Parts: sequence; structure tokens; C-alpha cells
Amino acid sequence: MSYAPILAAAFVLWPVMGLLGAQGYGPLLALAALPALALARPKMPPANYALMALAFVAWAAISEIWSPASRGLISGNLLEGNFAIRASSVRIVLTALFGALAVAGALRIATGTAQISTRVMLGAFAVQGLLVAASAVFGGPVVAMIYGPDPMEQAKGFQNIGRNANAFILVLPILAAYLAARPGWRWKAVAGGLVLASVVVVVRGDSQSALIGVVFMLMAWAIVWLIPRTGYRWLICLMAGYVASAPVLIGFAINLMRQARISLPGSFQSRAWSWEVVIGKAVEKPLFGHGIAASKTWRETYADHPAWLAQLPGFWADYPVVPGHPHNMALQIWAETGVVGAVLAGLTLVVIAFRLPTPQSLRPDVRYAIAGLVGAVASLFSFSYNVWNDSFWASVILAACAIIVLSRRNRAST
Repeated sequence: MSYAPILAAAFVLWPVMGLLGAQGYGPLLALAALPALALARPKMPPANYALMALAFVAWAAISEIWSPASRGLISGNLLEGNFAIRASSVRIVLTALFGALAVAGALRIATGTAQISTRVMLGAFAVQGLLVAASAVFGGPVVAMIYGPDPMEQAKGFQNIGRNANAFILVLPILAAYLAARPGWRWKAVAGGLVLASVVVVVRGDSQSALIGVVFMLMAWAIVWLIPRTGYRWLICLMAGYVASAPVLIGFAINLMRQARISLPGSFQSRAWSWEVVIGKAVEKPLFGHGIAASKTWRETYADHPAWLAQLPGFWADYPVVPGHPHNMALQIWAETGVVGAVLAGLTLVVIAFRLPTPQSLRPDVRYAIAGLVGAVASLFSFSYNVWNDSFWASVILAACAIIVLSRRNRAST
């Protein structure tokens, strides 16, 4: 029995998880990964890139020992329905293990055995795209109806809509690359229309990280088109260099914009101030960092920075400069896991870069799906999520599995 139908069944739930705020991709990955033990029998030992990723995750988990945010491993009771895994380290370790199982299982799918599974998967992605478009048009009234008149409660609803858009941006490269690779210019026009429509939808929904994700996707496609032999290495090694130099690189960019008197939009200006604080935290404990999820405990407010507060409405005075996490994973890795974590993360990316085949050796749909996923992840990595957000990384791993399933489809067959 092929593992492809198991993954296809998981992807049927992909748009459902997105509609619910994209917080259920972790359990979905677990459900998809466990059957791999019986159906796909992953090879042992794991690949080098998997071992490097697990080494980084293990170091992050160890940092729970000195993290001020550590509050124990679990809370609640299964029988009472309030059980929760409180430790970020446990969640991210489980995500890494399930992800390794799912990817290894997907790689064992035989070519030509994923015909129907691929159609089901792509259909699910198309459904999610329609839901994201509907949310951009009707999101306001629906959120008001579900969350009530309280603006704070409504903000949670709009945040869920934004997360759904981000999840769709991860699979947009797969859907668009599949359509563009079909014979005839008509399908290329359909793929271009899909990308253009996605831009319109995320702009209407005010999802800035998703919009940047589309831009990065197109840039990644251009790099792979221009450098067909080593495009993936350039893309992913640039990401590795970005992680390795994040405090210096971002600090330099912020100072350059300040000297040039460049005015940023409100949300990006608040992120820039947050990043300045995080860079300072990284300097305080450069070797080992402050520990996993430590940024949750950094509660200094804009009242502690009068020059910044002077540029904001007065009610921002008690608002934390770092709102739970830095909204930049590279800086968070530095601040919470130190040089050790940054080196392990960077080396993991380098190993992946040299493990991937050359773009020109792959079918066009697979070639551009991989590049586009790297571009989309780069945006969300830089502007959106907590680096220990297990649901986000589960969605990235599932998207990678989707590309593997796509590669196992025989294009000669309709």
C-alpha cells in the first residue's frame, strides 16, 4: 500500500486547518507521519540534513534548562479536557520527529503511484485559495458575527484570517508551478492569473507578510531560471548567511534607514524597534542565548523608550516593545540559542542546499515549486512567526511533502 493516499487524506484537511487559524497543522502532521512507519518504512540512519536539523532542535530543547520562560513540560489533565504541552522544547522536538518520519515516508513513494493523490492534494489547495479570497471579501462581517463587537476579540479573528493567507502562500508555488508546467500557453496564463489574484487578495486582506511571500516566491523563481545548475544552493545558502549574520545585517539596515530618514509603515516600524531590543538581548548572552522562548519574558514597554513613544499615540506607552516574540526567526535564534544555535541552524541550511538536486535535473513543476516554497518561507521566517511555532513548521514540512508527492506523479498521465 502506498503512502501517497495517506498524505492526500491529510491534505484534504489542509484548508480546514487554515480556516480554523492554521493552528492545527502540528496534529495534522502527526496523523500523517505515524502511518509512514508501517507503509513506507523510512530508511535508517536518517539523512545528514535531518541529523543536522535534529541537532539544532536538540540544542534549543536543552536551552529550556536556563530559559526564564520555562514553566514545566505539561499542564492540565487529559480526562478533564485541558491537557496542554506547555514546553516549547517538547512541541518542537515532536514536530521535528514527526516531520522526519513524514518526509522519509514521502521519499519512499514510488514514481507513478501518486496520480489520484496529487489531484486530491491540488484540489484541496485550490479550495483553500477560494476560502482565502472569500475571507478577504467577506471577512469583516463574518468576524463581527462570530467574535462579537469587541475590537480585541475581532482582532483574533482577523489574525486567523492572516494565518490562513500565510498557509496558502506556502502551497501557492506548488499550485502555480503545476499549472504553468501544463502544455500550452493557456495554462501559463492561468498560473499567472492565480498569482496575480493572490496578490490582490492578500493586499485586500492587509496581509503584508503574505504579500512579501509572493514577491519572494517570484524572486526565487527568477534565480532558479537564471541559474539552473546551482540556483537552489544560492537560494538556501543566502538564507544560511542571513541566519548567521542576522544581528549585524539587520542592525546595519535599521541604522541605514534611520540615517536616510526613511519612514516605515506603522507595523514595520514597530517590528524594527522590536528588533533593536532583540539585538541588544543577543549581545547580552552571545554564546548560549537566553534560552528557548525567553522573548516571552521581555516586558519592557514603549514607556521605557521615550524617543520611540514620542512618535506614537499615548496609549502605546504600556505596550511591550517585543510583543511575545521578535517576529523575526533569525534574530530570535540568536537571542534565545546564541551563537551555538545560529551556527547549527545555518549549517543545517547549507547541508540542505548541497543535498538538493540541481534545478535543471528536475521537472519544471517540481523545480519551481521547490524554489517558490523557499521564497515563501523566507518571508514568513522574517516577518511573521515565533521560531518555535510548531504549527508553522508542521505546515512547511507538509508543503515539502506535497512537492515530493507532486514529483511522484507521472506527468504523461492526466
